Amino acid sequence: MRRFAIGPWLGILGVSSACAEPPGQTDEPVASVSPAPVEAPVEAPAEAPAEAVVEAVVDLGGEPVDPLAGSSPATVLLFVSTHCPVANRHAPTIRALAEAWRAQGVDAWLVYPDPDDDPAAIAAHQADYSLALPTVRDPEHQLVARARVRVTPEAAVFEPGAEAPAYHGRIDDRAVEFGKVRAEASVHDVKDAVEAVLAGRRPAPPGGPAIGCYISDLR
Repeated sequence: MRRFAIGPWLGILGVSSACAEPPGQTDEPVASVSPAPVEAPVEAPAEAPAEAVVEAVVDLGGEPVDPLAGSSPATVLLFVSTHCPVANRHAPTIRALAEAWRAQGVDAWLVYPDPDDDPAAIAAHQADYSLALPTVRDPEHQLVARARVRVTPEAAVFEPGAEAPAYHGRIDDRAVEFGKVRAEASVHDVKDAVEAVLAGRRPAPPGGPAIGCYISDLR
């Protein structure tokens, strides 16, 4: 089941789970509709053992893969879905960040946690939004638990060999509150977090809650 959600104290863009925003319309605010969103609980999901990740996370061909097994100076997991308008609105930002990180040797992965997002739907989604990043499916939410995320879009930054993320939270502040979206972000939380990790500093926590669509089965 797909559910829409917000961070701990803000609403999301209230739309039907079948109404993903079409490409080419990423700069208009999204109007709110019923039903109203509900608040996500404060508690983070239980952290998954690292050894379980590779067994439950698969690429689009169904092969097990561990995106956190690399030796890059930082690995970024970007949690998205095919049907979340807030996540789709971030597609241009995700593309730009991934390109910049690639030049810095940082690995960036798209993670699709919704079990209903099958390989065919994901391939179509990535073609529609020009998302050419390494991709995994996380239908059992092993990466969701390890990254401590609750909505899409949300990001987690890992240092090499780390069990827990150095940063987890919103990508930026583009989504301001329920029914209100900036044309451009003014705070770039995950970009700043990666820069901190690369410089050997502890990243600052996110400047606000992640606003987006509930990851299925997390309430």
